[in-house]
Amino acid sequence: MTMTDSITELFEELVADGNDADDLQAFIDEHGKSYFESYIEDYLQAIDEYGEEVVESFIEIFDIDSIGSLSEAYQGQWNSGAEFAQNLAEDCCEVPRDMSSWIEIDWKASWDNLDYDYTEGSGGHIFSQNF
Repeated sequence: MTMTDSITELFEELVADGNDADDLQAFIDEHGKSYFESYIEDYLQAIDEYGEEVVESFIEIFDIDSIGSLSEAYQGQWNSGAEFAQNLAEDCCEVPRDMSSWIEIDWKASWDNLDYDYTEGSGGHIFSQNF
């Protein structure tokens, strides 16, 4: 592993703080040295706060250079986009929670209408695209 002095120093500092050297090296191998220097701390903080599954789902959609926006974008984990759409409508008071059971709403179509603002990542993680 050939690294510049600043990258080596950051790498060693992170290992001394208890981070796994293999995980850090895997980050460098996947994203490169310049992204390591720029984003590793935000990446590690996001994993601590949200877990690796959420972070990887976010990166699959937005790439590593947006990692600092994860907390703003993350909307939670849902069984489907339709379930998220229903919850969003109920939270915005557009649809009453105690609506009569004979009334049916096409939540899948509602989710499809939200795809310009939200996206569903792996594992049912929903992210706002407006950050």
